[in-house]
Amino acid sequence: MYPLVDLTLLTALMAVSGNFSDPNWSAPVSADIFLFIPVLVSFQMRPVLTAVSGVLAAASYVIGTFIGHLRQPYLHFTLLHGLFILVVCAGCVLLSDVQQHRVRSIRELAEHRLWLLDRIMAAEEREQRKIAEVLHDGALQNVLAARHFIDEAVCGPEVTDPLHRADEALTAASRQLRSSVRTLHPEVLVSGGLVHALEHLTQQASERGKFHGEVRSGITTAGSADRPLYWLAREILENVVKHAQAKNVLVSLQQVDPESVRLSISDDGVGISGDAMARSLSSGHIGIASHRARIEGMGGVFTLHSNESGGTTVEAVVPVG
Repeated sequence: MYPLVDLTLLTALMAVSGNFSDPNWSAPVSADIFLFIPVLVSFQMRPVLTAVSGVLAAASYVIGTFIGHLRQPYLHFTLLHGLFILVVCAGCVLLSDVQQHRVRSIRELAEHRLWLLDRIMAAEEREQRKIAEVLHDGALQNVLAARHFIDEAVCGPEVTDPLHRADEALTAASRQLRSSVRTLHPEVLVSGGLVHALEHLTQQASERGKFHGEVRSGITTAGSADRPLYWLAREILENVVKHAQAKNVLVSLQQVDPESVRLSISDDGVGISGDAMARSLSSGHIGIASHRARIEGMGGVFTLHSNESGGTTVEAVVPVG
């Protein structure tokens, strides 16, 4: 509605300043001024408001000019300029309509993209749970059975060094399988909460990446955001293990305000370039980009930046549901 207010003020100003009643009037500067009304409104992407403001601008110009020049009305000249304003208004209405449709299409595409990413991540989580169940019910049980048989052999009268080495290898394999199963199917998130799950992830990552990991938290849960934050932390810590070459990693979960929480993961590694996420996405890797879209789809804010002292910090601020 601001253009309509501007139109009223502009008409009043023109009338008070005497431009409508200039006896030597020949080139109507007011016509050029009134042209800006439909042009400005068109960029608000509201065709109806653009049309109304354009018609009112033409009417204000014609009526004001006619009243200001009753003695010598220049009727033909005035109507011609009023018609010109209406022609410009018609073009602005079309422009506004095109912009409105384009913005609507972009919004629909963005919503569809978020929907697809959410479906992809949900499918990935389902597949990971299935893999975890297969590992737990198959390979892990076989490894545990083999360990049981070796334990029986070790307790016998003839104990050989290869049996000890086999027992150690199977012990390590069972520990790794248990860890993988817990990561793929995070029952720790359900049973222990988000903070305990983050501690488990950080401990696993620190063992694999040979860095010191620390978790700091002022809260125990992020409500409905627990699972998205857990998967985001897993993705980030996996990247730290593979690429960061870090010595220290800090995972922080804090309350920002009564309605939102912040998950922050910071390392002192080699850092990351500003266009790394875009290059990763263009090469077909949607890992961090998909988590970013999911966080923003929840109404949250995702940031990734390099630290002044080296390394990278990833932050996600999400509403508490």
